[in-house]
Amino acid sequence: MAGAAMMLLTACRKNNYYIDGGLSGQSAAEMQMTVYDFLASRADHQFDSLIKIIDLTNSKTLVNQPNITFFALNNKAVQRFQLNFKPDDRQGARPLDEIGKDTLVKLLGRFIIPNMRISLEQAVKDGQKYYAAVNGDSLYIAGKGGGTGVSSSLQTSAYRLEFTHVKIPGTDTVQFVGNMQTHNLVTANAMVHVMDNRASFAAGFKQKYFR
Repeated sequence: MAGAAMMLLTACRKNNYYIDGGLSGQSAAEMQMTVYDFLASRADHQFDSLIKIIDLTNSKTLVNQPNITFFALNNKAVQRFQLNFKPDDRQGARPLDEIGKDTLVKLLGRFIIPNMRISLEQAVKDGQKYYAAVNGDSLYIAGKGGGTGVSSSLQTSAYRLEFTHVKIPGTDTVQFVGNMQTHNLVTANAMVHVMDNRASFAAGFKQKYFR
């Protein structure tokens, strides 16, 4: 019985590498990788679409620049972006190589904060703080959670980091808010936070703005 329980625990830890606590699953070798190499090396291939965007736009230098905070999006998030191009339900997602590179680079830059590595702990300490993304867009990063019960001083919720792209009049139509499924992954050049399965690489843009 104890052996079965241990096997179940091991399987859960393996499958939930990117659920919070993921930092404890990183090896020393992974922490020495660049963002690009770290994402490309994942055995579960969940960042393959993001890697393809980086390759199509020759943006490896952008994501590997020193001292950044990077918000990684998985394949599902990129697919949601591709589906923005569907005129109707009879057509599938538009291939990434048929989407304008300028659009891809603009959106990729929205998920990079330059010149600082923002950890979950720092975000909680700051509460809510404005940052400029690498492409000049406005972002708010907020540390949330950790509340206490009405009649108790015990913490009742986990801390979490929230990413908000601030709506720009005349350009964007939706204020995009994203939450993380994993905080504080470390690479050689960045602090990486992985957005959860509700995220979209479209990040607030509507289809009519894509080229």
